[in-house]
Amino acid sequence: MFNKHTIILLFILLIASILRLYQLGSIPSGFHADEAAFGYNAYSILLTGKDEYGKFMPLTLRSFDDYKGAIYSYIDIPFIGLFGLTEFAVRAPSAVFGVLLVFLAYMVSYKLSKERNFALLAAALVAISPISILLSRVQSDPLVAVFFVILGYYFFLLWLEKDNIIYLILNSALWFISFFTYASPRVFLPVFVFILFIFYFKKFSLKQKYSFLILAALVILTGAVLIFGNSGQRFNQLNIFNTPQVMLPLEEQIREDGTFSPIFLTRLFHNKMLDYSRYLIDNFSQYLSFNFLFIKGGLPSREIIPNTAFLYLVEFPFLIFGLYKIFSRKIKWGYFIVLWLLAVPAVLSFAADETPNVHRFYLAILPLEMIVSFGVIQLFKSIKTNKVLYLLFIILVLVFYAQNLSYFMHQLFVHQPVHRPWNRGFAYKEMVVSLNKYSPEYKKIVITKSLSSPYIYLLFYSIYDPKKYQQMGSPRDYEYKGFDKYIFSPNDCPLSAGEKGLDPIRGEVGVLYVNKGDCLLPKYDVKLLKTIKWKDGSSAFKLAEYKPKKKNK
Repeated sequence: MFNKHTIILLFILLIASILRLYQLGSIPSGFHADEAAFGYNAYSILLTGKDEYGKFMPLTLRSFDDYKGAIYSYIDIPFIGLFGLTEFAVRAPSAVFGVLLVFLAYMVSYKLSKERNFALLAAALVAISPISILLSRVQSDPLVAVFFVILGYYFFLLWLEKDNIIYLILNSALWFISFFTYASPRVFLPVFVFILFIFYFKKFSLKQKYSFLILAALVILTGAVLIFGNSGQRFNQLNIFNTPQVMLPLEEQIREDGTFSPIFLTRLFHNKMLDYSRYLIDNFSQYLSFNFLFIKGGLPSREIIPNTAFLYLVEFPFLIFGLYKIFSRKIKWGYFIVLWLLAVPAVLSFAADETPNVHRFYLAILPLEMIVSFGVIQLFKSIKTNKVLYLLFIILVLVFYAQNLSYFMHQLFVHQPVHRPWNRGFAYKEMVVSLNKYSPEYKKIVITKSLSSPYIYLLFYSIYDPKKYQQMGSPRDYEYKGFDKYIFSPNDCPLSAGEKGLDPIRGEVGVLYVNKGDCLLPKYDVKLLKTIKWKDGSSAFKLAEYKPKKKNK
């Protein structure tokens, strides 16, 4: 049972686990508001059966006036039950699914290629992939959704091979779950089933053809309902057809034509079809650019690790060689994964903001690493007869990968904590701890909400009773409203002395004010209690109270 390949796979999984679990609760440094929201909603459902807004067992979570899939919070419940409401507990599902994805990469790669060495290498590359390590170390519903998508595809392959309807049911169930985990599968899977139709339909028995058509219809209809229905609010906000980023430049070009061009020429050169096409092509090219894949990476800003990208730079030549070998040798499964790879940026091109986006593009991680692995294996085979060159090549590949991995880990553990730490809300934990300490001494606490959504940090780090919060009507942090002693201000400086620190201050006695760190306070009538700093040493918040001097009679 424990043959050479099994031992190697177990070693790969061990390395994957170490890379994902070591200091999981503290690296990446800081805790983003989305992480806190998923964690607190899991805690709320655990204790009350309802999310923070009092909705019973929801499939989608309302969060910061947006809607997200709720599956991650349900998965997180046993971890919070075991470890409490902590950063580690919230991130633990991502780490577990990150390791499972490595194993799944091996299973799918072997199922497609029938080559164990290739499958082991593909698994190893997913294990040490920079984006895989990063997303496994934060709360990552995109990673979990990708796991469900790929596991569903694996069951599809089993159904194709064994013709057992149970596998197709599992395939359908996993894809349905992925719809309520993250938004990207809703637009990707309808295209993916079309790709499956192209590559596998001739292999289907008559019964399988009917079954597959039912699966395809369910996927397409469910995806359409979720995209365009009530839960598709996020897509409606992000798609290029509802964004001014295309319409405003188009209107500007039409206006610049003025009266100098005939109207038919204006419509010929400046129209929605041309401008939307350019925008789509630009988005598509950004996802496949050298800069995004190998140099700089992409958005969102909270997932930016300085000087690291989606893949390692060492993988570039192997990716190119792998593509060349797939087409020169006419590898059928290679054609499939290339089409899978191209389908991801094709569907993502319709999103207007935060492009290129590593969360959405993670759907492409397996085909990318499989192509890279194929390139490495083919290079090995091409020089195998020259033992000296073969040994040198092995050493160089190991050295370059080790250097790329160690550099990434250095950037993650050393540079990320001090590189723009406000992107991950590092200072909010200390702020909440300090407020809990000072709270008994004040009748009210006024907090700036200019940087993020402070209410979710107050709920999370105070381990606030969700039943009590729901009974208040889930008040959030709307302007000049709040809960308990907390009132939230849209102003950077609720206790202000003006831009130059000279204006007369208007404050209320017995109130604790939380100002943004760069706010100026007057020298008199204010007591500065504490300055909370970001990890780079810059000021994040100033806790102060209005304390006017008593006038002599």
